[in-house]
Amino acid sequence: MNTMLLLVPMALCLTVFFTFLGFVLVRAWHTSKVFYPKAVIKLQKKLLEDKTGQYFYRRYSTWCSVAGGKIGPLEYAAISLIGSILGFLLGLLSGNAIVSLTLFLLLLLTPSLILYARYTLRVNQMVKSFGQFVDLFARYYNSRKNIVLTFREMVPECPKELQQELIILNNKLSDGGNSIQAVESFAERLNHHWAFDFATYIISGLEGETADIQSALIRLTNEMFMQQDEKEERNSEIYAIWISLLAVIAICILLIPYNQTLLKESYRLYFFTPDGQALLSLAATIWFFSILLAFIWGRRNG
Repeated sequence: MNTMLLLVPMALCLTVFFTFLGFVLVRAWHTSKVFYPKAVIKLQKKLLEDKTGQYFYRRYSTWCSVAGGKIGPLEYAAISLIGSILGFLLGLLSGNAIVSLTLFLLLLLTPSLILYARYTLRVNQMVKSFGQFVDLFARYYNSRKNIVLTFREMVPECPKELQQELIILNNKLSDGGNSIQAVESFAERLNHHWAFDFATYIISGLEGETADIQSALIRLTNEMFMQQDEKEERNSEIYAIWISLLAVIAICILLIPYNQTLLKESYRLYFFTPDGQALLSLAATIWFFSILLAFIWGRRNG
């Protein structure tokens, strides 16, 4: 018991130290490129040379860009690595291998899952306004008959959820780059079938395969508004399920103190024995990942 109490201040000191070290490294990374590690540059180049690594790096970069924030993929990787090492060391201090491994896995994956959850929330907001976006584009295109000009002139009336993405698209279209790749990148950032359908029509217009894409845009707009109504009905059911799930979680948490009064030895079993600590760490990790993944799935499909 006394040994465990002595480990508490040590664990707090290590946590503060590694957290402070992480913030210092991230800040130094952004303020000055002189101290940018050459090993990291070489690692980034090798990662981009590999097709699989290039795919994952670009997807991660997209998540960071859409979700917002100043931290990039390499910074998230550093935070995950520092957190996982810290969790592993804290687990070793408890003298329990299972606790050490669960903390390692939890702190390694949590930053990426939280980033993807933020990305999913942002994309969900943009998809809700995408019908208005396509309808606005169709109205502007009807009078301009020029795709690039339409994108540029519809910025002031663009839904605010998609305004930043439209600005990025216009910058890519105006810098003399490949317009087809710019439109494809716009769809990939939203990662939704409506965006891919819209990009297909725009690309066919840019390549001259379709002389007038107005009818296709109107048809797409009508389909999106019909699916949006069905989606709102389905969302009401999902919200009801979430409320029920949160109620069950709250009841389970409230039953924990009641269980302690009935089984007074359970506190010692779970917190001061190796088997209890292992079961508690596994249960907490599974519970955390289940809630976070269920939230991501619900937002992604809701």
